[in-house]
Amino acid sequence: MSRRKSILVKCVILSLPLFSILIAFVAGEIGLRLYQRQAAGIPFRSSPWKSGMQAGWPLLLDDTLGWRTRAGYQDRRDVTETTSKGARYQVKRTQKEYGFRMFGDLHATRPKIFVIGDSFTQAFQVSDDDTYYASLKDKLGVEIFAYGASGYGTLQEYMILDQYVDMIKPTLILWQFCWNDFINNDPALETASLINNNGWTRPYWVDGHIVYSLPKTWSASLRIFAQRHSRFLHYLFSLWDRLLAIDPVQTVEHQIKREGLAHKGFQHAEQVTNELMGMVRLRVGRIPIVAFSCETAEPYDSAFKAISSHYDVVFLQDIAEAVGAAYKRGDDVLHADMGHWSVGGHRLVGSLIGEHLRAKIPRVSQTQSRNTE
Repeated sequence: MSRRKSILVKCVILSLPLFSILIAFVAGEIGLRLYQRQAAGIPFRSSPWKSGMQAGWPLLLDDTLGWRTRAGYQDRRDVTETTSKGARYQVKRTQKEYGFRMFGDLHATRPKIFVIGDSFTQAFQVSDDDTYYASLKDKLGVEIFAYGASGYGTLQEYMILDQYVDMIKPTLILWQFCWNDFINNDPALETASLINNNGWTRPYWVDGHIVYSLPKTWSASLRIFAQRHSRFLHYLFSLWDRLLAIDPVQTVEHQIKREGLAHKGFQHAEQVTNELMGMVRLRVGRIPIVAFSCETAEPYDSAFKAISSHYDVVFLQDIAEAVGAAYKRGDDVLHADMGHWSVGGHRLVGSLIGEHLRAKIPRVSQTQSRNTE
């Protein structure tokens, strides 16, 4: 065999693994697109960036917000969810105008409550009528405008507020905190997190400006490519992230739990969150703001209380505590994911918030009294 042929044979042999990987990748991409076209009606050629719109997925990537909820979403088929104790129940989920989970009457004369939050307010674990704010509508006689998006940080929630508050003209703003807001408000903390990092580009508040970043290290560019062009690669990254989150011993949340308020990264995230809530207060003026957290945890609760006190925000500390106590008593208040609330959890939260609002917000309670006379 000549030297040239020998080199050619070696090149072919060495390239076989690469060709095999390429063939497997192409097969995976084609197979996933065919499956999604059959199962969810996603056009074969649509990119991951746009496919949610055709498929009716609840979230869409967005150039300004990072991602947003899809207006007009409704479940295409019967959906069954499960509580932490194994009870199964049917859910019917929709998203209304502008992606709001509940969008009341803009022209109503009765009080309007603008509810803002993350996945606990998007509340895809329960039906529309079983959300915590649905019970507020019935009990207080108010109009509810509820917007929540899974994974949102405080800046994204502020951007939603800024976009819709003048349209809604709320009587009161109900702000749903969650302890991972601090992680999602700081690009360094989110990059170091294995459990609160969805691998999507989001806006951050950095030195008084909005900066967009995808909070991953070596894979950031590949993830951006996958979001726009390759559903299969995007799926592989999502699978990889879920595997890392199974036993995340090195995640930054454990460091914060050990060091508490002394953790330097957390201190910076607290400062950023404080600035953002200051922007919220400046934007809404004297409109009352009531806030609560989805889960009790330190040092996050202490930071939420301090930030709330800075800006005349009424912080309802007992909401998360009540859910935790109910779970310890054996009540079926959690979803099977052991984080979000089941129907029972939403009912408990709605009942407690309703009592607070009736007692603390005279304009709401007085209107309710007139409506029931």
